Amino acid sequence: MKINFLISILSAILLGYLCATYIFNEYRDTDLVFQENETIYFLQYGVYTNPELPDIPVSKYLKVEEEGKYYVYVGMTTSQKNAKKVQDLYQKKGIELYVKQDYVTNPEFITELSQYDILLDSTKTEDEVNSVLSTVLASYEEAVLKK
Repeated sequence: MKINFLISILSAILLGYLCATYIFNEYRDTDLVFQENETIYFLQYGVYTNPELPDIPVSKYLKVEEEGKYYVYVGMTTSQKNAKKVQDLYQKKGIELYVKQDYVTNPEFITELSQYDILLDSTKTEDEVNSVLSTVLASYEEAVLKK
């Protein structure tokens, strides 16, 4: 009777150890829980292969080189609603913007951008929108691109 009880206890311990080892090995390389990725909507004016950009009809923009191409952004936001708002504003001026979805892993910038999104959501005039977007671009350049 004691031997059956002892075998049951040892089997339970061994089975628990094997299950825990398997689960640990499956999720050891995955750090999704702790990753600070946030979807960012980049408001892109265009993509160019030449670093010398043509005349761009916006007051403030950011040129980012990626894989030999030069992307021109006029703003970014974490809110799809704000991205559509800015896109519509520029479309009224005859300027087509492409909303490019990407990820940023800089938690400080994401927090700051979320605060700017609150401001952007409450803006009414084109000048207010442009002011918020230029501040966002400067913040992105400083925090993420480290220029």
